[in-house]
Amino acid sequence: MASANAWLQKQRKTDLADIADHVGLKNYEKYKKLDLEVALEEHLRANQSSLQTDSRVAPFYQGVDPASPVKHNPGVAEAKPRRRQTLKAREELDTPESTASSTALTTRTPSRALALARSVPLPPSPAVLANQIDARTTTMRHSLSKYYTASPIPGALNDVRALLSTVTSIQLLTILIEAWGLRAEVLPLRYLTTLPAVPALGIGEIAIKIPDLFALLTWQFWGPVGVWYFTSIALPLLGSWFINLRGDGGHDAVSFNAVKALVALIVFVKGGLGGESKATVERGVPGGPAGLLVGAGVGLLAGIYDAVLKR
Repeated sequence: MASANAWLQKQRKTDLADIADHVGLKNYEKYKKLDLEVALEEHLRANQSSLQTDSRVAPFYQGVDPASPVKHNPGVAEAKPRRRQTLKAREELDTPESTASSTALTTRTPSRALALARSVPLPPSPAVLANQIDARTTTMRHSLSKYYTASPIPGALNDVRALLSTVTSIQLLTILIEAWGLRAEVLPLRYLTTLPAVPALGIGEIAIKIPDLFALLTWQFWGPVGVWYFTSIALPLLGSWFINLRGDGGHDAVSFNAVKALVALIVFVKGGLGGESKATVERGVPGGPAGLLVGAGVGLLAGIYDAVLKR
């Protein structure tokens, strides 16, 4: 729609705002461009006596008849009533419903939709997630490996492995297993006290039991222990000292385990010895007579393997 004044119509919105501020028009910020043109025209006509000498708005008065509120151009004068009607129609259109429709239409434009789509952060793809997980796993593995290498654990494990990788250690391990199994038969545990429960940690009552040391004063302890000691330690040691294939004056591991297996076969398997003590040893040692033979066989194989490596 055309403005009532051609000079105001040619101005941009920012220029009209500057002119409005210059001439003292109040609340010009709330006007749209067409409304601001009309408001400026009315203000300039109302203050023509004080503003017509202002060079900033002089072009406005050059095309306006001072005695008439309209321009000399009759075509423009006839268009003025239509301008008012158009302005009123525009105000009717500027309702919340029309504003909402305009906003929705603007939002649906391709450029706005594209800008909105670009502003929404997209989730990473599965490949990116997999790469991130692999990178973090690798970093964590390197960190753990670094801490493990710098800790005393590797050195301690190597020392333990070196200690157990001998024939003597293997033989001692089999003897300790037999002795621990026999202990449950000859030195049973007796109830001592009960530790109270700790509900905060989810721990219930714990019964404390200790070995019955009074059993050391009975034949039920020394009888089975004596039988096991002579058949698994004393006689094999004596035989390994007399029959020493190494010839170094010590005890031969191969002879020790060979004698132990032979004694276990005669005493426990063939029934060369009877009585309650023998039965207690058979019940206590893991595997019974077969367990004694297996322990002797393990020690025998370790002794032979060690002797072959040293040749």
